[in-house]
Amino acid sequence: MLRSMARRWLFTFNTIRYRVEWPRIELAMKKYTPLKGVIFDGGAGSGEFIRRCLELGFDEAVALEYDDQNYALLQKNIGRLPKVRTMRESLLDIPLPDESVDVVLSTQVLEHITDHKRAASELCRILKPGGHAVITVPRPPEPFPNPEHMREGYTEVELAALFAPYGMKALASDWFLTRDTVDRMLSCARLPARGMFVPVALVDAETQLTPKERRALRPYGLLTVFQKEV
Repeated sequence: MLRSMARRWLFTFNTIRYRVEWPRIELAMKKYTPLKGVIFDGGAGSGEFIRRCLELGFDEAVALEYDDQNYALLQKNIGRLPKVRTMRESLLDIPLPDESVDVVLSTQVLEHITDHKRAASELCRILKPGGHAVITVPRPPEPFPNPEHMREGYTEVELAALFAPYGMKALASDWFLTRDTVDRMLSCARLPARGMFVPVALVDAETQLTPKERRALRPYGLLTVFQKEV
């Protein structure tokens, strides 16, 4: 109970993502996908986003995670849900048949993978024709060092070009983690306990902004919705 309250109200680098990135994902799902069928999350982490997607109405979720520690959290958080199948596998070799899922989700994952073209091709391979992919990535330049990243991120053009060879058309983009929000995150991280006592709402400088306004404020997060050709 206390952990759930902390996740909702107090700042961490994860809770600020739940606050400013999730609304962008939710809007994209509601606007472009049928909210039914099978959704695949490539690089599901602790499972928070795929759990929320199930609450939107999807019939089934497949959650893939490669990192051992994250996979343990994934299993703990959603592994026992009846609509969820988890797998500890690589995004470079997804153990699913071709054209077997209705929607693909992948959040802040591709920048960690050296062979991102292979990862993108695998995400597209398992997606049914006409299906949608919702992809989020960092958008350069990096506001702070990320040694685990293979690249700083992707511009809108670069992300569209990564998926285009696999029959994917970019339909729309949205933005999150504006520079003002990131500056507040970094200020909190310098406080004792990395600012974990700070209400996450005080770190959020963007919830009331329009997409155009967020786009103008040097956002570090990019979301693009793709559709696979029929």
